[in-house]
Amino acid sequence: MDSFTNRWLLILGIGTVLFGVSLFILRVPVRTILVFFALGLPVVLLWLYIDEKTKREKKKIDAISNLEIQPCVCSICRHDLVTVCMDDKCPCCIMLKGDKVVGHSINPLQ
Repeated sequence: MDSFTNRWLLILGIGTVLFGVSLFILRVPVRTILVFFALGLPVVLLWLYIDEKTKREKKKIDAISNLEIQPCVCSICRHDLVTVCMDDKCPCCIMLKGDKVVGHSINPLQ
């Protein structure tokens, strides 16, 4: 999902709702107006959902890229970078949840 998709969902949803409002101003029957609101509002809600999901994924990618350049300051394993600790699954400075690596800690007494 790129910003192009987000932009078109927003334009389509808001355009449909505004068309429904313009029909209301022109005193078109309410049933017709409700059809356009029933189409426009879910598209706007879909846009909000996709936009929030995209932001979360971007934050996740940024957090991973920040880990790649951080040095490991653990006095036990003495690795240069955090990514080396996570690849080797050092028991002294990584956080595990089951078999999955969750994160890295600089506290060797976790």
